[in-house]
Amino acid sequence: MKPIIKNQSVLSYFFCSNLLLILCCISSFGFAQNNKNTIIIEGQVLDSLKNPVQNASIGILEEGKAVQTDSLGNFRLESSSDFSKEFLNKEVTLAAQHPEFRTFRQKIVLKSYQKYSIRLSEYEELKAVEITAKLNNDDREISKIILDPTKVEATPTGTGEFSQILVTLGLGIVSNSELSSAYSVRGGNYEENLIYVNGIEIYRPFLVRSGQQEGLSFVNLDLVKKVEFSAGGWQAKWGDKLSSVLNVDYKTPTSFAGSASIGLLGGNAHLEGTNKSKRFSYLAGIRHKDLSYLLNTLETKGEYQPRFTDFQSLLSYKLGKLDKNGNFKNKAKNTTISLLTAYSQNSYRVFPSSRETTFGTFDEQVRFFVNYVGEELMYYTTYQSALRLTQKFSQNFSMDFTLSGVDTQEREFVDTEGSYRLSDVNNDITSDNFNKSTLIRGAASEYFYARNALNAQIYSFKNRSSLQLGNRTMVEFGGEIKSENINDELYEYKVLDSAGFEDISYFVDTKTTLNSIRTQGYAQISHFFGTDTAEWHNVTLGVRIHNWSLNGQTFISPRLQYKYQPDWKADIQFGLAVGVYQQSPFYRELRNFAGEINESLLAQRSVHLIGSMDWDFKFQKRPFKLIVESYYKQISNLIPYDVDNMRLRYYATNGAKGYAWGIDSRISGEFIKGTESWFSLSYLQTKENVDFDERDFVRRPSDQRVTATIFFEDHFPDNPTFRVNLRLLFGSGVPFGAPNNQNYRSFFSNPAYRRVDIGFSKSLVFEEDKRIKSVWIGLEVLNILGVENIISHQWISDYVNDVQLAVPNGLSQRFLNIRGVVKF
Repeated sequence: MKPIIKNQSVLSYFFCSNLLLILCCISSFGFAQNNKNTIIIEGQVLDSLKNPVQNASIGILEEGKAVQTDSLGNFRLESSSDFSKEFLNKEVTLAAQHPEFRTFRQKIVLKSYQKYSIRLSEYEELKAVEITAKLNNDDREISKIILDPTKVEATPTGTGEFSQILVTLGLGIVSNSELSSAYSVRGGNYEENLIYVNGIEIYRPFLVRSGQQEGLSFVNLDLVKKVEFSAGGWQAKWGDKLSSVLNVDYKTPTSFAGSASIGLLGGNAHLEGTNKSKRFSYLAGIRHKDLSYLLNTLETKGEYQPRFTDFQSLLSYKLGKLDKNGNFKNKAKNTTISLLTAYSQNSYRVFPSSRETTFGTFDEQVRFFVNYVGEELMYYTTYQSALRLTQKFSQNFSMDFTLSGVDTQEREFVDTEGSYRLSDVNNDITSDNFNKSTLIRGAASEYFYARNALNAQIYSFKNRSSLQLGNRTMVEFGGEIKSENINDELYEYKVLDSAGFEDISYFVDTKTTLNSIRTQGYAQISHFFGTDTAEWHNVTLGVRIHNWSLNGQTFISPRLQYKYQPDWKADIQFGLAVGVYQQSPFYRELRNFAGEINESLLAQRSVHLIGSMDWDFKFQKRPFKLIVESYYKQISNLIPYDVDNMRLRYYATNGAKGYAWGIDSRISGEFIKGTESWFSLSYLQTKENVDFDERDFVRRPSDQRVTATIFFEDHFPDNPTFRVNLRLLFGSGVPFGAPNNQNYRSFFSNPAYRRVDIGFSKSLVFEEDKRIKSVWIGLEVLNILGVENIISHQWISDYVNDVQLAVPNGLSQRFLNIRGVVKF
C-alpha cells in the first residue's frame, strides 16, 4: 500500500523570518551610529577567589563620581558628556574601593566603551592589586550565552519551566513542543545535549513517549544563580556529546529570603538563608505541576491525571576562620563542603474517551474519529544526590571533588483499544449535510498493551582542578569514573482488527541487564595575550579521553578555541573553534526497534568548525549585543533514528554518515530602556546517508531549515511596574516518513511550528524593612493565535483508494493562565 500525505494548509509564515532579518539589519545600521562623545565602562569586581564583591565603589578619579556594584559584582559607569569630550583617548585613573579590601587604582586610556574585570586583594595580602586578564572570561569563549535568571522570570510559558525559557534564546536552540522540556541544537537531537547542575550531569527519563508525560525538568529557576549555554565548539573541560552544553549554578545564599508562586498549572516555593555565623547556608525548593487544564485542549478527549512533584536542596558548609560577614579570612587556603539532593515523583494517567481530527484541504477534507476504552499509566521516581568538596590550596591552585549518584525507577502500563473510522467530509456549504461525514474510507480497531519497567543506577566520582600560572595562563584538568547499571523489561504488542481479521502488527518481549564502567579525563590550557584595554588574543587548547568498558572503545577528542579583539573603536570580537566531539552510546542508542541490544555499537563522531563575531555597542546610551555565528559539522559513525512523537527510536547501528551547516544571528539589548529583549534568526541544513536504503543523502529528522525567536519586553513609560512580555517561536517544517518503509523515510515535511505567547504583569515592591519584599501578578495568553501545531502523525489505511493517510497529532490550543508570585 503506497503511503501518501494529504496536502495541509499552505503556510505563509516565512515572512516572519524575512521581517526579522530586515529588522536586525536596520537595527544594526542604526545602532552603529553610537554617541562617540559618551564614555561607558562596564565590568565586574571580584575578590582573590573570583567571588563577586558587592557594594564596591567604582569611579574615575578625574571625574569625581562613583557607582556601586550589584550583588553579582557588576558595575556600569557612565561619564558626563563634558567629561567625555575632554578625556576621550586620554589617560585617567580608574579606582575601586571597598572597606574589606585594599583600594584599587589603575591607569587606563579612555575609550567610548570598555569592559574590565577588576580583582581586589584583601588587607592580609601583600600582592598589589591590578586589572587581571580574566582567563575564564565569558567574553572569551566561543558560541556561549550567559543568562541572568532574574531577567526572564516573567516569560509567558504557563508553568515557568526553565527549558521553555531556554529555547527562546536562539543561536540554534529549537523546540517543537510546548509540552516537553526537550530541545535540539544545530541539527542534533535532544539526547545529544549535556546538562550540568552544580557540576553533576542530569539525565532525561528513558521510557517517555510524549511531552505530556515528561513532568518537570530538573532545573529549578528559583534556585538558579547563573546559566551558561554553549551551542557548539565548547572547551575540553566539558563532556562528550555532539550538540551542546548547559551549565547551571545554584545560589549560595548570604541572607534569608524566599518566594512562593501559584497558577492554574501548578505552583512552587523556595527558601534560602544562613545561620548566624554564615558558616552554614541552605537553599531548598519544591515544585508541583498539574497539566490537566492544559491537556484538555488536546484533540484526544478524556480524563487526564498528570501529577508531577519535585524537591531539591543545596546545603553548604565553610571550614576555616570567617570574618563577621561570613567570608574566609584566609582567601588563599579554605574548604567548602556542599550537598545537593533532589527527589522527583512523576505520574501521568489518562483514560482516553474519543478523538476527532479533520485534515486535508478545503476541497478534499478527511475526518478521523476514534472511540477509546482503557487507560495509560506512566510513573517514574528519581533520586539524585551529590556531595562536593572544594579545596583551595593556594591563591592559584584549587581542586573540586564530587561524589554523586542517581537512581531512577520507571514504569509504563498501557491497556487501550481504539475503534476508528476514516471518512470524507461534505464541504458543500449549500448542503444540509455540510461538514458531516459521508463516504467511509476505512474502519478498524487497534489494541495496544504494554508492561514496561526500567531501573537505572548511575554513580560517579569526579575531580576538577585549576592552576593559575601568573595572570595570563590557566591550566585545568580532571577526570571521572562512572558506574552505570540498567535493568530493563520490555513487553508490549499491538493487535490490528480490520474487516474481521486480527493481525499482531508489533510485538516485543525482552529483558536486558547492562553493567558498565566509563572512565574520562581532560586537560586544557588557556593563555591570554595583550590587555583588556587594547588588542588581545585568547587561546584555549585541550583534549579529552574517554573509555567505555561495554564496547571496549577508547577515543581521544582534541579541541581548540581562539578569540581575538582588535584595537578598534568598536568593541568587536572574532572567534574560531575547531574540535572533535564524540558521543559514546547510552542505553537508548543501544536498543533497536525490536528491543535488541547492540553492545558493540561505537561512539558517534562529529568535527565542529565554528566562526563567530560578537559586537557590543551602544545606541541612545543603551547597551546592545549582536552575535553572528556560522558552523559546519562533519558526522561519522552516525546512529540513525526515527522520531515518534517525543520518543527517539534508534536503529542501533553505526550505519550512517552526515553533516550539518548553518548560520545563527542574535541581537539583544535595551530596545526599551530598563528592559532586555532579543531577536534571533537561524538557517540550518543537516542530511545523512544511511546504508539500509537505496537513496543518497536525505534530510535528518532534525532538519529544520529556518527558525526565529523573539523575546520582547515593554512597560508603561511612567509606570514600569506594568509590563508586557511577548514570546514568538517559528520553525519551518521538519521531515517525517511512513513507518516500515525505508524508501519513504524523511520523505514528507510537517507544516511550520508557529507560536506566540503574551503575558501581562503588575509588580508591587515594598520597603526593605517589610516582611514581604514584592508581589507579582501575571495574566498569560498562551498560543494566542490559536495555531494548530503538529507534533507527529498516525498512519491509517484508506481501503477505498488503497493508500495510507498520515493523520496529524496536534499540540495544545489557546490557553489562558494566571500566575502570582510573592517574594520575601
